[in-house]
Amino acid sequence: MKTPIYIILLFLFSMSTCKAQVPLIEKYGNITNGIYYQDTNNDLGKLEGVWLFENNNEILKIQLMKKEQDLVSYSNVSYLEDVLYGEYQYVNANNVQVVNTLSNIFAYTDVSEHLIYGNYIMEATHVPVCNDCLPDERRVEVSIQDPARDYFDYNMIIRHVPAQQSGTPEHIIVRIKMSDMGLYPEGQPTDDRLPLRRELILYKQ
Repeated sequence: MKTPIYIILLFLFSMSTCKAQVPLIEKYGNITNGIYYQDTNNDLGKLEGVWLFENNNEILKIQLMKKEQDLVSYSNVSYLEDVLYGEYQYVNANNVQVVNTLSNIFAYTDVSEHLIYGNYIMEATHVPVCNDCLPDERRVEVSIQDPARDYFDYNMIIRHVPAQQSGTPEHIIVRIKMSDMGLYPEGQPTDDRLPLRRELILYKQ
């Protein structure tokens, strides 16, 4: 949880003369003290809402929200950034509910405590390459955790597809992957419980 110290730091930061706003996509590899990395292109904002995938018994339901001007402070660096966070429900193909933390969407002051968290902006040419994306289309990569396997390093790539004149409703395409660098604590389960290496289409509710 972020303590009153966080509130004091945020106040002092906001009063600072260093208030330069930089597009969020420029953050990675170039973090600067006192900068506000802003979702200027609404890459995060357009993902806000409740999204649902259903296929027979299998269900993936995600709720995403955007936090503006979230304070990040470590070592001698402090900056603000817009970030995406959320919770989810997953019921596998055997009709077994694996995770359901949707009720926690307002549970934390520190949004990094949510199971879904992040703001990495990916261009179409970033690996994995999006071959059917438009040249200027962007995706967002976030971390996603399995609360019963929190030692696994999962990431989720999200592509937003607006409603089409053909009648196709607004939706997102998600792909969950696990880092090859993950380590399994001795004696802990090593099975994957999330739908990995598949593209799932979730429609806005």
